[in-house]
Amino acid sequence: MTHDAAFSEGQRPPARRAFDDHRGEFMIYLAQDDEQKAVAEMTRELGLEVLDPVARDTEAGSVVPAKTWKAVVETGLTAPVGEELGGGGVPSAVTYITAVENLAYGDAGITLAAIWSGAPSLLISLHGTPEQQVGLLEASKNLDVRGSVALYEGFGRGASELETTIADEGENVHIVGRKVGVPFSGQAESIIVVGVDPSTRALRAVIVPRTADGVSVGAPERSLALDAADIASIEFDVVVPRANLLSSEGLQKSVERLRLAVASAQTGMAQRAMEYAAEYAKTRMAFGKPIASFQGISFPLAEAFFRTEQARLEVLDASSLMDSSDDIERISAVVSSAVSYASENASETTRHAVQVLGGHGFIREYPVELWYRTAAFLSALDFDPSASSFHPVL
Repeated sequence: MTHDAAFSEGQRPPARRAFDDHRGEFMIYLAQDDEQKAVAEMTRELGLEVLDPVARDTEAGSVVPAKTWKAVVETGLTAPVGEELGGGGVPSAVTYITAVENLAYGDAGITLAAIWSGAPSLLISLHGTPEQQVGLLEASKNLDVRGSVALYEGFGRGASELETTIADEGENVHIVGRKVGVPFSGQAESIIVVGVDPSTRALRAVIVPRTADGVSVGAPERSLALDAADIASIEFDVVVPRANLLSSEGLQKSVERLRLAVASAQTGMAQRAMEYAAEYAKTRMAFGKPIASFQGISFPLAEAFFRTEQARLEVLDASSLMDSSDDIERISAVVSSAVSYASENASETTRHAVQVLGGHGFIREYPVELWYRTAAFLSALDFDPSASSFHPVL
């Protein structure tokens, strides 16, 4: 996205855009609508008042406290259900990522645990058959239910490049592949596996019972900061009824939305780390004055502010494109770019926050080391090697 003109006074970052069908161009709208403003305010407050205070307890116990989980689920944003199914409706992509960013400002780990658990509700609401949608509303409100989508394979390229295959075999489909970073791998009753048709390379998604023969769930993986999501790798060589397939129409756009949610969480976390480090630098004294007055501190912080705003704009740009276009190739490319930039920015910004705090940066009494570890894990989970120099081993 290019920015040829400065924002005028009082304008907000772009939250929506619409395509001019006559010229083949797009127009940028610099104001959030009332719904997005309300969602941003509500989720920022929830993130700070409910998620942030229990972030350390969540990590230590590897589980989100029940009261906190209830507060997040009751927003209806983490496990959306369509209005036609009795739910509050599936929000626009812009509204969805706005909620994720502001919740993650409080704590990204809890936010992503809730988003990942609610991802099946999103996919089944939009792509499920009537039979698959039975009981979806009740399940989305059940605080004991955890959902799971097996998406990642260690690379964040376009969904059509996934190696997991979902092949037709008469009345059944055969799923073969390995997924990494699968959330709630030991708790979800079933897992939605995202893969491709081996013949056409078209994206597919299928509901697979977790305990079915041919599903091999690895030991829970001790992640850097997301143990509450019960993450593991899973091997699939399993056959399930063809009736378990979700509709493929529009599926890739929904999958890209799930990828973009992680980028949005990283941006919210980077914003928090940057602000925390800046406040610390104003009060920490060295040589008789605040360390914020030294260029070695202030210049990198200023760059972090710029980069984080750019990451936010890229995420908003991608989500706006989702809401206004069905050009899936372009959407996928824009999402991959946004995910890559947000990931690298979060890693860089949280690392600098640790450095600003010096020796305090690695003490658990201060939150920056938690944000740093979270950013490192998320950077390894989804990246595009064609757009990023970062190359994790998974």
